[in-house]
Parts: sequence; C-alpha cells; structure tokens
Amino acid sequence: MNSLTSRSLEELRQLRIELDTVIAVRRQEGCQALLDELKALAAEKGFSLRELLGEPEKPAKQKTKIKGIARYRNPQDRNQTWTGHGRKPQWVVDFLSAGGQLDQLRI
Repeated sequence: MNSLTSRSLEELRQLRIELDTVIAVRRQEGCQALLDELKALAAEKGFSLRELLGEPEKPAKQKTKIKGIARYRNPQDRNQTWTGHGRKPQWVVDFLSAGGQLDQLRI
C-alpha cells in the first residue's frame, strides 16, 4: 500500500481508469464463459437456455412479402400494373370513369 501513497493524484486517477478497464473486460469475459457453459449444459440436457429462463424463442425471420401477380395493365403506361387486390390505382379509377370496362385492362 505504501507504493500507492507515494504516487501523485494524477497517477492514482490513471491507475483507477486502467483498473476499471481491466475489471470490466474480465467481468465480460467471465460472463461470456459462464453463458457458454450454461448453453452447453442446457443443450446436453435437451433444452435451450431461453426455454429454461422462460423467455420466448426468437421469432423466425419474416419472409419478405411477395407481390401478387399483375392481372391488369395501364394501356397508357405499360409499366403500371395492378393485381386486382386492394385499393384501385388512380389510373384504373380514371379508366373506369371514362367509360372503360375492367376486362379491357386484363393482361
């Protein structure tokens, strides 16, 4: 302890910062090692750690929604299509209000 009392205040502060850093790293390493041990033990017994802790399993990634098949095409712009589901696009509304029939837009 005598070696500490002979140090300057700045040296002691720097030493404390270094100690806090080493303690945090060792604590994190210890936690990770214990977590790995617990996962291995749970798996050995046929369980997941989440199951033992009563936590819900991670949900599976949701698949990206696939767009429906286009059934109607805008005669003015061939790139605009509509599946026939959901709200009608404005170009369909305009076509129908001009007296056109939906069947005329069918692909």
